[in-house]
Amino acid sequence: MQLKLKGLLVKRDIQPLIIFFLLMLGVAALLWWRLGTLTHGYSPEELRSLQQSLSLKYIFNHPLNAPFYIIASGFYRVIGDSLLAVRLASAVFGLASIGIFYWLVRFWHGSRSALIGTILFGTSAWFLHTARFGSPDVLLFLLLGLVASAVWIRHSKTGWPLLVGFALATALIYVPGMIWFIALGVLWQWKRIDRLFKRNLIAVTIGALVVVAALAPLVWALYQHPELGKQVLGLPAQGWPDPLASLKALVHVPLAFLWRSPENPAHWLARLPILDAFTLAMTGLGIYLYAKYWRLKRSRFVCLAIVSGSILIALGGHVTLSIIMPFMFILAATGTDFMLEYWQRVFPRNIIAQAVGTVILAFAIFIAVWYNLRHYYVAWPDAPPTRAAFNIRSNS
Repeated sequence: MQLKLKGLLVKRDIQPLIIFFLLMLGVAALLWWRLGTLTHGYSPEELRSLQQSLSLKYIFNHPLNAPFYIIASGFYRVIGDSLLAVRLASAVFGLASIGIFYWLVRFWHGSRSALIGTILFGTSAWFLHTARFGSPDVLLFLLLGLVASAVWIRHSKTGWPLLVGFALATALIYVPGMIWFIALGVLWQWKRIDRLFKRNLIAVTIGALVVVAALAPLVWALYQHPELGKQVLGLPAQGWPDPLASLKALVHVPLAFLWRSPENPAHWLARLPILDAFTLAMTGLGIYLYAKYWRLKRSRFVCLAIVSGSILIALGGHVTLSIIMPFMFILAATGTDFMLEYWQRVFPRNIIAQAVGTVILAFAIFIAVWYNLRHYYVAWPDAPPTRAAFNIRSNS
């Protein structure tokens, strides 16, 4: 009996690890396949990213989005004079964001929601456009990491989550607009952070000293160029945003998901809506569920993240739709899982009906995945505006 129980425990613990490994392997394959050859060249924005990465001294003096440029600089030194380095850096951060997404959704909603959500998010056209494009925009996905750190801090009795949270917050404070979410996370978990401070004073003191040292380049840059502070806050570098234009841009944020997105051939295909019909419907259902369970802290925090991110996008700084994208797929995963669970509750004993419902839902997910993959790998690279946007050849 004891041996059997041990076997069940091992199976229960290993199965999620196998699923996680297979998901990460699948997304890694999508990120790597034809990374340097899908488009007929590279974009001017990717060239600027590479130029920003060539010198560590230059990164020190211009530290915005420094985590991206440091990783890109490392790849550049390994593979030589190639624009592929910046795309590899994006792919690394994209894969990391997928891992965090899976962990967070699994913690909040269970393994099935995590599986569905990771498949939808990891194969979505927006994720592929962002995680395979050589620009620091991919760092905005890592807002999920701040949320996951806050959740880990809340449910852990050790000081490790606090140190990891410190390290991640220190890195992401270099990303425009992230400072607001760091402040929200600290306020959200202040009582827990205060307790961990008192219990792990030595570790926290060492961590604080490391954080201060890591922030030195940003402090120095702000001292030399005070106007940089606006970009750190996610505001436009030149002038203050016009209130009427910002209000109009705020209305366009949900419209980008529902109707049509901004025209940008380097990042998207024509003006298609960002979400496919199935994902959009499941996101709507997820919004209903989060509103129904509004008293849960995660419901309020996800809503606050989406609203705050939308406001930063509307202000017209360096913050893009990528900052709220993972949360939209958390809602979609929640809605899809609820749909499946509700169907099984309607037919609690009818195995055939349950199987039919599961097959229909699985087929709908397959169609959504197929649509997004064809969008990115087939339609987008051969569109004339895309060819025109990627007109720079790599030097390698």
